[in-house]
Amino acid sequence: MSETTRELVLAVVGGDVHRFAEIVQRYDVLVRRTIARAVSDGDTREELVQQTFYQAFKNLGGLRHPDQLEAWLIRIAERRLAQHIRAASRRSAHEKNAARPVEEPSERPTWVWEEAARLPPSLADILFLRYRMGLDYGEISERLSVPLSTVRGRLYEARKRLRTELEKRGLHP
Repeated sequence: MSETTRELVLAVVGGDVHRFAEIVQRYDVLVRRTIARAVSDGDTREELVQQTFYQAFKNLGGLRHPDQLEAWLIRIAERRLAQHIRAASRRSAHEKNAARPVEEPSERPTWVWEEAARLPPSLADILFLRYRMGLDYGEISERLSVPLSTVRGRLYEARKRLRTELEKRGLHP
């Protein structure tokens, strides 16, 4: 008989840290698929997978509902992705500004994501899930474990704040 996720999590939290390898084995494909949706470079994907499991290992004791490990791991992976994309956007913006201080109209989508990365993480993440990963409201609600109305409200607020920031800088999506 297979051990439940809850029992496995409790064993690792209880001190049997070597059993974390079983968690990695069970959820490796899921985490890799989540990351592969947004990252094509193999080395970067591997690094993000490792960072996801490392963060999960460090914070496993704080998981309030051990039977929701799968959703928790997906949220960690998505946050790592969002951080990676924000960092890449900042690097890209810096390189573009250094090479060419005036943006061309064809670069506007890049500027939109650079500005989105400057929003608070909860707003930037929800924009990433909706428009970069293409998730619908229901999928976002499940991934973040929040009500559908919260997803709608955060998306509304994120779009409104992004529009305001873009207008302040004279950029129009």
